[in-house]
Amino acid sequence: MTSIEAPTKACHNCRRQRLRCDRSYPHCNKCIAAGKECLGYGKLFRWTGAVASRGKLAGRTSSAPIDAPVDDSSRPHARSELNASSSTPSKSPSPLHGARREFPISPRSRAETPLADQLGAAAASTTDLAPEDAQLIPRPPSTDISVVGSPWVLVDPLFQDLEPSNRYYLSYFTQRLCKDLVSQDHPERNPFRTLLPLTRAHPLLQHIIVAASAAHMSNLVRASHAYSNDANQLLIASEVEEASGRAYRDALVAKHKALSLMRDAVRDVDSTGGDVILAAALFFINVELIESGKHGWKAHLEGAGRIMSLLQPALPGNEALRDYMLSDCFVYFILGSAFMPAAAFDTGSFFQPSQIPSILGRAAANSYLCCPPEILAILHAASQLSNASTDAHSEDEVRAAGLALIQRAQAFDIDVWANDVRNISYLQDAPIQSRIHAGSAHRLAACLYILQAIPSLSEMKGHDEVAESLSRDIFKHLSSIPEDDPNFKATTWPTFIVGAEATGRVRREWVMNRLRRLVVSCPWGFLYTAMDTLQVIWSLDGQNKGTRSWVQTLKDPKLNFLIV
Repeated sequence: MTSIEAPTKACHNCRRQRLRCDRSYPHCNKCIAAGKECLGYGKLFRWTGAVASRGKLAGRTSSAPIDAPVDDSSRPHARSELNASSSTPSKSPSPLHGARREFPISPRSRAETPLADQLGAAAASTTDLAPEDAQLIPRPPSTDISVVGSPWVLVDPLFQDLEPSNRYYLSYFTQRLCKDLVSQDHPERNPFRTLLPLTRAHPLLQHIIVAASAAHMSNLVRASHAYSNDANQLLIASEVEEASGRAYRDALVAKHKALSLMRDAVRDVDSTGGDVILAAALFFINVELIESGKHGWKAHLEGAGRIMSLLQPALPGNEALRDYMLSDCFVYFILGSAFMPAAAFDTGSFFQPSQIPSILGRAAANSYLCCPPEILAILHAASQLSNASTDAHSEDEVRAAGLALIQRAQAFDIDVWANDVRNISYLQDAPIQSRIHAGSAHRLAACLYILQAIPSLSEMKGHDEVAESLSRDIFKHLSSIPEDDPNFKATTWPTFIVGAEATGRVRREWVMNRLRRLVVSCPWGFLYTAMDTLQVIWSLDGQNKGTRSWVQTLKDPKLNFLIV
């Protein structure tokens, strides 16, 4: 037998992700361990024979030289062909060259050129495509050519069998939705993008990510029209509703498919893989939060807890993704417990308070919430005190424990926590000042929550003065974070808490206006639920509330909402 020489270069997967390849033949062991299909070391074949329908390459097959001059006179004909066959991409430069790329509204658009062109900006991203996203969208030949023609021609054979709509939403996931899942979005450092290669081998993961992306796009289109000040995006309401509704229907179809596949997957966790099922469970929660943040999230969170108890040690290369998934599940558990009665969660031993600092600490540096793990641990302890029975604990004991939690929160050094992020190489440019403001807002909001959640504290002398002082400081920190800051999206929870305390018209209008701007920046449906819930709290001013605080009022099991 002839000997086989070791490959001299890394495999295609490792080269794209800039990883150290072990150069095993015929397949890289690192890819196999990560559950990815190794593309090997040879040439990658691109599918040819497709005819471009728009742009400078209109009328040419994909096998033609990409730098050959093309007569621009064919463009009008290409426009009509595209409207009759596929989606309507916008006319912006390619993000592969650092410019802004605009998405079409739906892969099923038909002759909706004005709507798609204008609404494309709502779904656009200024972030360059991740290496994984380049597998879905062809690279244009030069910087002066827009992403034209059918944008769903496949470059990577791994994705050649996917439906065009799924390729569309997976691309949207890598370019837009992934940005909401971390604080600082670096294409090669966002672990959620590593889920994309797994979607080919795991339809469960593919459909639930498609569902989350479609629901996110539906909200983004509607919010951008409702709250945008840009006259170019103020379109006819019926067209906006049609585009948004089309994406939402795609989300429901994908969600239904994912639910069916999830039932089969949980019957045999070992064959599917614990990390894949946990990722699916996490995105089921995300879908519920993107839709409204009501009811359905709790069942999926309980299911995620059970999956967590079955996980085996993470494979090499998957540690970061698992850390972020576990961290998000714990964050949802803690914030969900804040407004839930004691018996509402059937979490068993899956979420242990002692695990909170270690699990949250592994992903805290780039967590989208921008809240110190220590503050979240304090918040969870306060929610347990809020539900403590007076039969098992005396009122004085509960009051003393609550005061101790407030002192513990006030003693936490936010500046040191915020500056720790500089120890991570890819976060050297993180905005430290806004991180300090966001962390401080969460700390003060936790103190304000404790004052209102523990009944014995609300009866103490000077309670109202302390609550007013905390509210003023929260407003100050929130006002210091501009909309274009990456940490702006991390301020929802403190905004809701200080809004629940707001009594004057000016403050309430400020809170509602900020929540509307948050919807445009981060179009998750739980923000609409937060606005509706604040209206309910404010309506209690003229009613006889008795001794119940607004926190106790929100613990009605019928509400069952999650705000993050």
